Parts: sequence; structure tokens; C-alpha cells
Amino acid sequence: MTRALAVVAALAALTAGAAFAAAPKPDAHDRALARALAAKVKTFREIAAQTRGNDSFKQSLDRCPVVKKNPSQAFAAVFAILPALLTELVNDYGPVLRDLRQTLLAMHPHAALFRRWTAAEAKNFDLILQFDNHGKKVDLCEAATVMLDRKSTAADVHRVLGIDPSLIAKLFRAGASSTATRLDPQMRAFFVAAGLSAKDAKTLTS
Repeated sequence: MTRALAVVAALAALTAGAAFAAAPKPDAHDRALARALAAKVKTFREIAAQTRGNDSFKQSLDRCPVVKKNPSQAFAAVFAILPALLTELVNDYGPVLRDLRQTLLAMHPHAALFRRWTAAEAKNFDLILQFDNHGKKVDLCEAATVMLDRKSTAADVHRVLGIDPSLIAKLFRAGASSTATRLDPQMRAFFVAAGLSAKDAKTLTS
């Protein structure tokens, strides 16, 4: 779900060994919960479009002195600004993200797979929402410059991003060990078995 966002998708790419065992068949209760999530698919797609379909951040980096001076830094810069992109995401979609988190927390699936997945997704939302910088506008070029500079201090990071710098390490650790990411292949099959379209199931688990 949340890894439909470009930032989380990039972190999920670090994960290995996804589970491919056959997913359990959903009962009537879990089919109803799956439909409730499907009703919010449009919201997921809108958020994904905000991050995937907008190349403005890449254009900002292309004009950034630190990248123009050393083009080999371009790839590193994209990862460096992931925390900045999360602050923008929370600024733009904070209420929606909180609603989605609450929806997941209120669910009590019967299937153990579904329970583990919803709990893991709720934790993902918890982490993303910690990147709330209370509306501070972040200059992506400045953020990349600071994040790529090995001499930057925690105070420098806080100054440009407006968040607790310790969240950044937490973000990358979460991306490398995401339970939801490992469960996504099974959950995709589970949602289809629950009556969701393949497209909606993919949106919820991509």
C-alpha cells in the first residue's frame, strides 16, 4: 500500500526473500474488510501519482549545483532526498494518511496473513507520519546538498528538513526489513480471492 509511493518503493527494493507460499482463502469477514480497503484504492492511486508522476523533484536535482558539478552524484542525490519527499507527502496528505492508518488499525481480520499485513502497514504509516515537519517548505537542492555532505551535522539536517535526524536511519532500516513487503505477493493473491480486481489488489500491495 504505502510502498506504492516512490520513496517507499525505493526502500522496498532493498528487501529480499519475499514469501511465495499459497495465500489462505478469505472468509466472509475478511472479504468484507478487503472491500473496505478497495473502496479507498482511488486515494492510494492519487497519492502514488503525486510521487511517481511528478518529475519536478528530478528537475530540481538536475539544476542543483552539487549534481551539476558531479553528475555521478545524481543517483545518490535521489536517495538523499527521500526524507525530504516524505515531509512533502505528509504536508500534502497528512489527514488522508492518518485516516488510512486508522482504517487499518480498526480492522480485525480472521486470517493470520491478513492480520500481519494490516499491522505491518499500520506501522509503515506510523513511520511516514513521523516525518511531519509542520508545514516547513523544503528546498530539495539544499536538502540534497546537506545530505550528501559528510561534514553535515544533525543540526544541519534538522535545519533543512525540520525533522528529527534520527528518523532517517530508522527509515532505511524499515525499508530493508519491511514485513509488509515480504507479505505483499501473498496478500495480492488473497485480495483477488476476496473478490478484488487484479488491478486493485496490485495497487494495495505495490
